[in-house]
Amino acid sequence: MRQALIRRFGVWAALAMIVAEVVGVGVFLTPAEMSRTLGSTGWVLGVWALMAVMSAAGALCYAELGTRYPEAGGGYVFLREAFGERTAFVYGWMSLLVMDPGLTAALGVGLATYFLALFGAPTTLVPVVAIASIVILAALSMLGVEASSRILRVTAVAKLATVAVLIVAVLVRGGGTEATTVATTTAMPSFPVLAGALMGAFFAFGGWWDLGKMSEEVVEPRRTLPFALVGGILIVGLVYAGLSLAFIHAMAGRQHATTDAFVASLGSALFGERAAVVLAGAVVIAVAGSLAAVLLGAPRVYLAMARSGVFPSSLVRFDSRRQSAPRATLIQVTLACILVMLGTFEQIIGYFVPTVVFFLGLSAAAILILPRPRDDPQVFRAPWHPLPVIVFLALVAVMVALFAMGRPMQTLIGAAVVALGVPVSWLVVKRPLSGVALAADERR
Repeated sequence: MRQALIRRFGVWAALAMIVAEVVGVGVFLTPAEMSRTLGSTGWVLGVWALMAVMSAAGALCYAELGTRYPEAGGGYVFLREAFGERTAFVYGWMSLLVMDPGLTAALGVGLATYFLALFGAPTTLVPVVAIASIVILAALSMLGVEASSRILRVTAVAKLATVAVLIVAVLVRGGGTEATTVATTTAMPSFPVLAGALMGAFFAFGGWWDLGKMSEEVVEPRRTLPFALVGGILIVGLVYAGLSLAFIHAMAGRQHATTDAFVASLGSALFGERAAVVLAGAVVIAVAGSLAAVLLGAPRVYLAMARSGVFPSSLVRFDSRRQSAPRATLIQVTLACILVMLGTFEQIIGYFVPTVVFFLGLSAAAILILPRPRDDPQVFRAPWHPLPVIVFLALVAVMVALFAMGRPMQTLIGAAVVALGVPVSWLVVKRPLSGVALAADERR
């Protein structure tokens, strides 16, 4: 099965995708919680710095692998090439049943939370609004990659503009003695508090790897992928650090400020109640951009599986004109809506994040297994190899352990669903055809 995807994502479109997806609900929930629980500017910035380093190290690995194998699928392709078709199938199984619906559901719930806060509606409506949001944005993604690209660019600009307004306003109007007291606290946080901050920070950085799924649609991958991945992570890290500082300085002493209404509370402190409503609306737009990016990238993994003959090709038939896969998107939407009805925001995160982190590390480790080409003008070579992948794998191991201890039940459920993919792989993968052979078959 070969369905050609058109290279339409240039440097700025790819960068916009990273910013639009990563700077989502996490930026408006995590800084508030981290600032409140860690109680120190140093610890807050340290957590963000650690997560930025981890993400950048992983991004360097993904940039090299993406230029070596510029095919739709990202991690699926890397795992297939390094560890074989069965391992790749289990990753695809995890994407279909855990990662993609879990991330979609979490973003839908986050969007619904702020949308209802915008109108003062009861939180009992969160599942209804979340499902409606997912369905509407899925319909827009089915219109094609051009429509999705416009949404990503607009929402990326809206996010950065909102954060910039907040940070500038704090510099002009925020600060004070109470803020100074909070910012200079240096006590070592407890292990549960630090673990919670790290988990929240990882979720806030989540999604940068989705650009790897779009490698086949990226213009000049060797130039575009490393610039968009690493540059996007640096932008996101600065945004998160700046917004956390804004919260510490502007909201010190306001114990009534809630995590769910972080931006609304901050806007109210700086500009008054009316501005708080406007900023809450900006959050809705921001989260919508993240949700649109997830819905756009997910079907590319199923396309890679269909090309390998382990997923029904009829479910991943791309519209050649719109470059969208309506049936695959509907599968993702259906599973996400089920999760919305079954769990809370925290439970959904606990369900999908630990397994995602594990497979991120495994797919990045492919760079250690596969022989590196020399002097290939089409391939980006990660600098300081193998340091980036070692740093990334070490931090991945820490994150998996923290999630397993912090969310044991949800972690076990997610792991059990993934484990079911192992016996299924023996039924579906009839022959252990290598990725190299698959690529040769498709070229023929």
